[in-house]
Amino acid sequence: MRSYKIAAVSLLTVSTYGSPLFTTEGGLVEKRQSPGSYYAITGASGGVYPRVEVRDLEKAGGEPWNLFLLAMTEFQAMDQHVIDSWYQIAGIHGMPYYAWDGVEGSNLDGKSAAFLGYCPHNHLLFGTWHRPYLALFEQNLQKVAHSIAAQFPTALQTKYQDAATKIRIPYWDWAKALPTDQPVVPTSMTTEKVSVTFPNGTAAQIDNPLYDYNFHPLDNKEINGTGCPLFTGPGGATGGLPAVCQDNDRTIRAGQTASDHPALNSKLRSILSSQRTLLYNILSQYQTFAQASSAQACDGTAKAGTLENLHNAIHNANFPGHMSPSGATAFDPMFWMHHANVDRQLALHQAIFPGTYIVSCAANTPTYTISIGDQLDASSPLTPFHKNAAGDFWTSNSARNIQDLGYTYPELADSPTNATLVASIKAQYSGPSDVLVTSTKAKRVSERDTTPATKELYLAEINLPSYGLDNGAGGGAPYNVLLFLGDIPSDVRDWQNAESFVGLASTLGAPMLQVDQTTTHTIDLSLALKKAIESGATTEDEALGYLKQHLHYRLGLGDFEIERDQVKGLEVSLISTVVEVAQSDDAFDRWVGGFKEHGLIEG
Repeated sequence: MRSYKIAAVSLLTVSTYGSPLFTTEGGLVEKRQSPGSYYAITGASGGVYPRVEVRDLEKAGGEPWNLFLLAMTEFQAMDQHVIDSWYQIAGIHGMPYYAWDGVEGSNLDGKSAAFLGYCPHNHLLFGTWHRPYLALFEQNLQKVAHSIAAQFPTALQTKYQDAATKIRIPYWDWAKALPTDQPVVPTSMTTEKVSVTFPNGTAAQIDNPLYDYNFHPLDNKEINGTGCPLFTGPGGATGGLPAVCQDNDRTIRAGQTASDHPALNSKLRSILSSQRTLLYNILSQYQTFAQASSAQACDGTAKAGTLENLHNAIHNANFPGHMSPSGATAFDPMFWMHHANVDRQLALHQAIFPGTYIVSCAANTPTYTISIGDQLDASSPLTPFHKNAAGDFWTSNSARNIQDLGYTYPELADSPTNATLVASIKAQYSGPSDVLVTSTKAKRVSERDTTPATKELYLAEINLPSYGLDNGAGGGAPYNVLLFLGDIPSDVRDWQNAESFVGLASTLGAPMLQVDQTTTHTIDLSLALKKAIESGATTEDEALGYLKQHLHYRLGLGDFEIERDQVKGLEVSLISTVVEVAQSDDAFDRWVGGFKEHGLIEG
């Protein structure tokens, strides 16, 4: 068992359990609601600096990496009653089910009875809501970092204060091309101990703050099995296991009592190619902001895919750990680096297609402060996030420009031209998943020289009910729809590593919510079809018939199979479109000619 983190924190001059930097008020956070005393979320201060990929931050090392680890450790150690502690900020997303910064819900039974967090899943505001949420986290990470930097000797303070000024949440690019001998989850997130140097010069091995979060204490009145509900049916257990949230005093990934990072890496490696292709399609094909960002389909069906649905697979890969259920996910340090990456993807889409943004749309699903049918738009408050002490809320309009929140991303830092940005995205995501992008340009040029001007693109279109799997407690359990081209192994544990596995679609569900909402997810069949053609199983001319005969799907989560009749309304169909192939590295292929429907996939 991992040692408790306070042992390491005690080497810092200031301990946040009794820190003058963080004042614990007399009551819980909902007491902070008098006019003029709201918590002002400004984001990190000191200028606009990039959030960098976590592997790059670790590789650079030095003061920025050391300070980041110390600040994350100290941040996690804060008194859980303090309004801007790790615990309280993470709790905004789900458990503990009470108001934050005095922002009461519209649900008359209260947050604790509704089991609803503030986060708008399957919702128009999904992408923009997370911006002030991440900014709140980043603002407090920087505050802790400055307090630590001030404790270093005078000779080192300039470097550490500069590192504190520039500190931002690193993003975890889980769609990054990586050789097969490198894990998709960076080792900086899976190593239990890390080396740091404290302000007094002591070098030590401490518990890695990127590995987990330790509840201190685990209070079952606030963190309990309601956040990890259990569904038991003919297909087994899904949706999280109550004991994970009820009994573990630290966050768990892909396991019940301890993190299973090898299993998590295996799952993420199996979907890396399909995740990369889906991300590339979303960023390269024009869709409105609402289509590209949200699973709600406020602006019509997103044929190229949505960032929300893309992000779901990362959460479900962590089943049955805390990262899987929405009620507990934000406590895991992985959540913040995962969502920084989702925000980066959203910012890239904005930069490529700047003329589209939030539309007006009625909410199909509730949150703690949003009711079904509420009309939402770019001026709707992103609750519970206040811009100032007077109580003005952040909105999608005010969160549109990421620089206003004090950060940017490497691809956007120098205000690139559209052509430069397109070339960057193609270099990062259009090549194979196991080859570093620096070595793919020659291959892309060679392939372009032998590729016709147009080609047929086949997609599996999955219409999945977002809350269609009953969790047995009045809510919807998460589940995956797994797609195969060829034979399916009999053992569910072998599914994602099967040669026939193509990709999956995921939905997160909600503990106490059942709403009739369907979202659309597409899986690009290009790579699977190419393999079949190269193996001699079919030809380009016979591709359609081959796909109709050999495409199959199953439902599951973790090591459990889910019977199809447990999810009513699920449909998987085969569609295609014509692609106009780009002839340069600074232009995207274009999907032209509309979509042809080729029937349902039944097998």
